[in-house]
Amino acid sequence: MRSILKVSAALSATLVLVAGCGGAAEPGADHKPKASKSKKPAASAPPRKSYDPPQRFAAKGVPLPEAAGRGSITRDGTVPRPLPLALHGTNAYVAAADSLQVIDTGTGTGTGKTTATVRPRHKPVAESDAETDAPVLTHDGQLILVPFLVEFPGKGTTPSQVGIELDAVDTKTNKTAWTVDLDDLPSWGSEHDSRVRVVAATKSTAVVSAYGGDAVTYAVDLGTHKASWHKEHVGTATVIGNTAVSVTSKDSVRQQVIGLDINHDGKQIWKKLDGYELTAHPAGPDLIAITGNDYNSGDAMGVVLAADGSQAAELSGDLSGLACHYDDASVTICQTEEPRTIALNATTGKQLWSLPDKGANRVAPTVTAAWHGVVYGTTSNGPVALDAKTGADRSTSPGASPNAVNEYTGVALNETDHRTLIAHPATG
Repeated sequence: MRSILKVSAALSATLVLVAGCGGAAEPGADHKPKASKSKKPAASAPPRKSYDPPQRFAAKGVPLPEAAGRGSITRDGTVPRPLPLALHGTNAYVAAADSLQVIDTGTGTGTGKTTATVRPRHKPVAESDAETDAPVLTHDGQLILVPFLVEFPGKGTTPSQVGIELDAVDTKTNKTAWTVDLDDLPSWGSEHDSRVRVVAATKSTAVVSAYGGDAVTYAVDLGTHKASWHKEHVGTATVIGNTAVSVTSKDSVRQQVIGLDINHDGKQIWKKLDGYELTAHPAGPDLIAITGNDYNSGDAMGVVLAADGSQAAELSGDLSGLACHYDDASVTICQTEEPRTIALNATTGKQLWSLPDKGANRVAPTVTAAWHGVVYGTTSNGPVALDAKTGADRSTSPGASPNAVNEYTGVALNETDHRTLIAHPATG
């Protein structure tokens, strides 16, 4: 069965003491030591204020490195896929094929400087400018997980081989805490278009998928730092509950959606749907949206599945370009190309609201992100922030429409060139 996967310091105060030195006493002169002059200690930058959730951002921010948007920003200046970065505190963790950069998004007035660079122990095989996926923060916020395609050296008569190195980076020290070598990657992993990503991390397990000529999924125990199982020909789209969900092929045309129990050797526990051109859209920790066509009728279909494979909701209308954003709280926001915006209860899949609303004379925003009860986006009037539960406007002048956001920062496209990314400090 072949898998086809598509996925919509603060600065330390420095005490500088400049002690005045008494000049040499002239003969007969009174020896009066000169008063010692010293500079006052440099004042440390004020603590960064946090806003949970932020509804306003500073117009000016700090630029992020090119890698922060690589593969995610289109030529027409849109961001159709998640940025290869994760925000934690005042840091942005930016993934590249050969490193993980830790960027200070701003202490006080902001710096935008790289404060640490983590590199794999083994030689990376992908070009440094190859597209990558976002690193993943563990549930306790103590680790950032980032995978690399690397070359494991040969021994004796055994040649070198391509595999995966999973690095766990301590978010307090920004140094590698531990690594796991997954050296049984199939031969297609050495192909130039192969890539690897951490799909998700539960409290106990990280799910890692590599894909290219085929696909393979690994489960890594976060306690033992060892792989607990792996499945070839399976590329995981997302993890909901303790279930890894994948779109797999039944034959050259037909596809189905399967669920694997990540706590029990990746055992398949359900299979659903019979269709073609199926695409999986992660929709939060408890749901996944599937779009495509029914195999028998050819009709377009859109469903939302729960962790047990049951249908939580049905999506109707034109679902072209569907992408979903979980607000890390209780709401999932899905949007189509039209644009049409649909808000779902992230646990049950029940629809909460939708836009546009002709009766209320309201248009649908182009959604860029959602976080802790706020939806961020743009309309022809500029950036806007909406209430995730009701859809009502919360701020009509938020200052930016971030594609990634936390309590300190909103990372958004540079409105001047629409090619680079700016980290805007949250201000309210």
